[in-house]
Amino acid sequence: MMDYKALVSLNAVLRFQSFDKAAKHLSLTQSAVSQNIKRLEQDCGRPLLIRARPVTATPLGEKMLAHFNRVTMLEEGLQEDIQGTTSNHPLSIAVNNDALATWFTEVLSQFSSTSSTKLHIKSADEGHTRTLLQTGEVIACLSQTGTPVTGGDSVFLGYMNYELVATQEFIKTHLKGDVSPEAVLCSPSLIYDERDELWTRYQDECLNIKADTRNSHWYPSSHGFVELAMSGTVCALVPSVQIKDQLRNKQLVSLFPDKPLTLPLYWHWYKLNAPVLDRLTKVILTVTRDVL
Repeated sequence: MMDYKALVSLNAVLRFQSFDKAAKHLSLTQSAVSQNIKRLEQDCGRPLLIRARPVTATPLGEKMLAHFNRVTMLEEGLQEDIQGTTSNHPLSIAVNNDALATWFTEVLSQFSSTSSTKLHIKSADEGHTRTLLQTGEVIACLSQTGTPVTGGDSVFLGYMNYELVATQEFIKTHLKGDVSPEAVLCSPSLIYDERDELWTRYQDECLNIKADTRNSHWYPSSHGFVELAMSGTVCALVPSVQIKDQLRNKQLVSLFPDKPLTLPLYWHWYKLNAPVLDRLTKVILTVTRDVL
């Protein structure tokens, strides 16, 4: 029989990244939390945590965490069916940065107006969110990949369009009026971080030139992309939905308006018969119907 009290401690330590904070959340001593996890590791015969900074789960720990999250959702779904009480367990989901900077605020607003369940959102690159779902760190996610994970389901939401934009001053100063792929490649641009593949994909797929990020700043902020483009410092690849007003007011210019980068977006979740997940999925479908 699985030691669920110990699993609660394991989940709390990974969630709060601290034995002390986990203990306070569970109203236990730090020693009790540590002993619970050690007992679980002894039962499994293998370590479940890598006790470093940050605290991470071992492969077996990830499987245990995924099991715990699914069982918790199943139990609370059953409790809601029987007693009509709403789940108090937070929903951990993974969302990419561009969605967070644009339309996902409306999802949180609409969901919160009808549900007391809290969303714990992990920000991750589009290519990494599905991995967080597979490892059990989250119960649902947004992803560019449509194939459901084992035991899960997915639904197509629509497309996120990205445009390469800059100011007229940037075109004059850095491009010398030459709005060509070759000139753009030699001008200052932006990528989010070392895992950001959108800019290289845009160069390869839309501009048909060999990708090169040597002239790119790293700036891990979706809102910062727009602000830096507006300042005339860089050209930047940003979601079309994020800059509608700036394009309309001619504060920003789309350098290649007939060459957007179009990426599919899917919502993934584990099939757990959890009413709260169904409600969140319904809100996401409603919001994206008007946005994507």
